[in-house]
Amino acid sequence: MDIMDEEAKHHLDNVPERGFGIPVVALVGLPLVALLLLVFLGFGLVLESERNAFGKTYSERTAEFLARDLADEMGDLMSPAAIFIDSLAAKIENAPCRTADCVFSFVTKQRDLAGLVPSQIAYIGFGEVGGRYLGIFKTGKNDQWFLGTTKTSAMDQTRLDIMAPGASFSIPNYDVHTRGWYQGGIVGSTPIWSAPYKNMTAGTSLARDNNKWSLTRVVRIDDPDGRPLGVLAADVDLNPIAAFLQRMTGKTLAKLSIHTISGEEISVENGELVIAPNSQVVRPAASDSLIYREVPVTAGNLKGWRLALTLAPELSNPIMRGWKTPLLLLGGLLASLGLAAFTASYVVDPVKRLSRAVVEVSNLKLDAAIDVKTQVKEIALLAGIIEKMRAALHRNQNRLEFLAYHDPVSGLLNHAGLSNEYASMRSVHGQVELVLIKIKNHTHINSVLGSAALARMMTRNVTYVQDEFPGSIAGCMSESQIACLCQTEDGLDEEQMRRLLERLREPHEENDVHCSADIVASISLRQNETDSFDLLLRRANGALHYAEKNQSEGAIWYNPALLHDLRETLEFRGDIARSIANGEFRLEFQPIVELKTGKIEGVQALAVWQHPQLGVIKQNKFFSVFEKNGYIRDVGLFVISRSFEFLHRFKIRHPEHKLPVCIILSLVQLFDPLFVERVTEPQKEWSIEGDEVVFVILKNAGALDDPQILRALGKLRDLSFRLAVDYAIDSAGLSKLSSVRSETLVIRPALQRNIEHPGPERTILRSVCRLAAELDMFSLAVGIEHHAVLAPLIDCGCTYGMGPWFGNAASEQEFLDAYAENTVLLAAADNELTA
Repeated sequence: MDIMDEEAKHHLDNVPERGFGIPVVALVGLPLVALLLLVFLGFGLVLESERNAFGKTYSERTAEFLARDLADEMGDLMSPAAIFIDSLAAKIENAPCRTADCVFSFVTKQRDLAGLVPSQIAYIGFGEVGGRYLGIFKTGKNDQWFLGTTKTSAMDQTRLDIMAPGASFSIPNYDVHTRGWYQGGIVGSTPIWSAPYKNMTAGTSLARDNNKWSLTRVVRIDDPDGRPLGVLAADVDLNPIAAFLQRMTGKTLAKLSIHTISGEEISVENGELVIAPNSQVVRPAASDSLIYREVPVTAGNLKGWRLALTLAPELSNPIMRGWKTPLLLLGGLLASLGLAAFTASYVVDPVKRLSRAVVEVSNLKLDAAIDVKTQVKEIALLAGIIEKMRAALHRNQNRLEFLAYHDPVSGLLNHAGLSNEYASMRSVHGQVELVLIKIKNHTHINSVLGSAALARMMTRNVTYVQDEFPGSIAGCMSESQIACLCQTEDGLDEEQMRRLLERLREPHEENDVHCSADIVASISLRQNETDSFDLLLRRANGALHYAEKNQSEGAIWYNPALLHDLRETLEFRGDIARSIANGEFRLEFQPIVELKTGKIEGVQALAVWQHPQLGVIKQNKFFSVFEKNGYIRDVGLFVISRSFEFLHRFKIRHPEHKLPVCIILSLVQLFDPLFVERVTEPQKEWSIEGDEVVFVILKNAGALDDPQILRALGKLRDLSFRLAVDYAIDSAGLSKLSSVRSETLVIRPALQRNIEHPGPERTILRSVCRLAAELDMFSLAVGIEHHAVLAPLIDCGCTYGMGPWFGNAASEQEFLDAYAENTVLLAAADNELTA
């Protein structure tokens, strides 16, 4: 560095002094004086430009107001049909109809009230959830009365009988559930319009001309209990819209079209109604100079529809300019260019050389000196400054390279430095292995000893690694991760790694405070010369994740077969909402038993994913992954809704019994500001009481100090929902009991080890159960696999238990059968004791 300083100093001393030449003001002033003479030409251009701008603004406003008026008028054309079918659906639900026959009677009654049915409606039908179907339709082109009937056969619901005066026939293999209008209407209770189509909804051509387009107004009919009975549909002729579009298109409008919510464009071309997908519609380009506007259609219950118009060229094109204005502008432009070119010749060439010098400096080409000869003093001054900058960069180039490849605090190699060192190993034969070491409890160390102590511990660990693996290259990937590149003949062995890990786990002393590091490690090796450093790092991170998950004491070597399931799960991308709608998710139920009596006193609801490629995936496998990518919100809402539905059916089957359902929550769900509202909707739908549901938080209980979390939990408690939180059995975890009133203390399998025999383990368990009792909480032991722990758990005061010994998670029917059997056995035992 001293040599570089001397060279830079010597070079700066030899930089020639740049004299003062012609100022830029003098060079620029002469063209400005000349341009003042030509300024009158600019007035003409400005005035004509403003005139064209005013004309364009007037045309755009005309298009906007005209589009809104036409949209309202077009919406009014569809209002009678929408109002009629929506009011008919309201009458059916207010009747109230509990069966499809009741709805069928309302449909057939419209024959007698045909004079009240809007003329656009040519067909009215109802498809039942069970598969039955009935409809009435007009047989004549201009007929006012519904003389035709379509209905499924009473003997065979897959046959559709179509009857009209003078004609009747049947359609086999008919299934109303496969009809687009039925599938679109059964999804939600909000009325919708279908996409335009040519054929009748019922599948016949008696009543309609197949060359004419139609729309279907679809409304779902629910019984008084809120269960869907089926879908009511009305076929509406698009002729009024066609006539409307034809009437409005002319010299004022080049084109008028309607864009539906289902993605089609309705327009009239050569007197014919044309329906085309939006993707095939060619809109006016910017170069066409045609004014195009789209506005939403608010009338006629056509939410999501848009009306689009294109003004005719007479209104869109700007006013043509006269020949005098272009001629004057051309003369002024040529004069300005000539004068500017003459004066710019004194500036352009040195500026080009200066720009080239700046590029070389920015690309760190610092060997050649900068030489810009010019009489313009400002350019000469800039050239001198850039030359000094080049010398400073040349002097500090080694420092920049060091900072690029090393951590500025610890001086250890960083990610870029390790990658650069690995690049130099690619041509070397033999094995190259990447060792990744992580301090799991780095957050605790940082909070207790400080970040500087953690950095010193990392530096100590790097020294240990280099001592154990001579010739290796070690660096720091983050504040808690060390990476080491080792080049060996036969590879690292487990004994060598064991010694290193034991040494890394030795207590670190800082200010008379001893702190041990919780170390996990993984290893990945180069499989071929094309493997990049980032590829080795991804493999090592995968093995490290596996080591953390399984709490491995030794190093984990990367193994594709071992990590296949984990990779498939973590790399999942897809539409979870669609997977739920496709029925890929279902619920299983695991019993919760009172230990003293053996009676099933509750149930745990667990989600299961039937993945099309990966097969069955349990909730404990995808729960943490979906927490990270946000899909837990959709799956969690599905679990809550299906759990409430299960509880509703259980109360109908066992009205005298009470069975609380435990539902696992993620903190990601609680961060949703509308989470409580999303819970109360299915609660009202299935008539669920708050004390019949227990929301359980098993992970990340340490984040329960967050105000948003506390507000959400407070709202759940206000609605009488019960809460259970899996607290850590330490002062930090139990201190949160003051803010979150949990009614259950979870006893995990770790606290159940060696309790079969008297000893310290059973003493600890008894203290935990006594703590739960004193805090007026229940204690729940999970993961019970054999009967040997039952007596010690009961003796220690544990209340409830759950695990494979009492039954694994099963389908709803299997659980209900097991519950019924458990109830019968306990009743028989009570009778024997009474006798």
